[in-house]
Amino acid sequence: MRVESAKQKVLHYEREIRNHIFDSFVWKHIDEPIIDKDKIAAILAILSCADVEEKQLSNYILSIMLMQIALDTHENVTNELNRDDSHELRKRQLTILAGDYYSGLYYHILAKTEDIRFIREFSQGIQVINEAKVDLYQNKEAAAESVFAHLRAIESALAERVSTYFSSSCDLSFYQDFLLLKRVNREFALHDSFNIGLEKKPGYYEVMLKPPFLNGVEDLQNRIEQGLAVLSCEDMAQRVRLALEESKEHINNMMGKGLFR
Repeated sequence: MRVESAKQKVLHYEREIRNHIFDSFVWKHIDEPIIDKDKIAAILAILSCADVEEKQLSNYILSIMLMQIALDTHENVTNELNRDDSHELRKRQLTILAGDYYSGLYYHILAKTEDIRFIREFSQGIQVINEAKVDLYQNKEAAAESVFAHLRAIESALAERVSTYFSSSCDLSFYQDFLLLKRVNREFALHDSFNIGLEKKPGYYEVMLKPPFLNGVEDLQNRIEQGLAVLSCEDMAQRVRLALEESKEHINNMMGKGLFR
């Protein structure tokens, strides 16, 4: 796929998603949802390797990304709440309602496909994500391997269901690794903000600062670089290279600060 064509498609779907979720009132009170263009590109690549009718492609991509945004929005709801702070309370309530609204849009758009089997299949992916989130945040004695497994499930369970359901011929493991690396990058970036602020760090952050996790990240980088060598879509390749560069920068910075031990 030509880089211009792939970029144009991703930007097109990003605009479509934004048009569906934009609400000037709600966005005054909560953080604007992040539309992950890299995840759009990954889903598009997976569906491009499957036998999906062009006229239905838009409905599938929009619905998948709306559910992803709904899950991300609900994940941003904090468990710690100062009930005397009316602004914080309103923000929390609106964030929950916004996540519910995005989820409702997912069902509304997907209904246009009249594909009941896909809804059931996708629901199983959502369940996998929710269970992985619970395990990740509640397991205080997690090992590096289990943290990687939970993060992989959270970031790529929906992509896995899409690939399986449509019998995509793409290299699913490559896109799972790519989405996992992006999540690890985000966690490393958040770690720096926790160091600056007073927020309570998730328990699994301790695991992320130990050698087994660092070794796992380097193995992840190596697998992605091998897959990158045979990737045909230049737009996707550019996105992967940026994620690899960011990952290496995070590790160098954190090692420079003496954080790995």
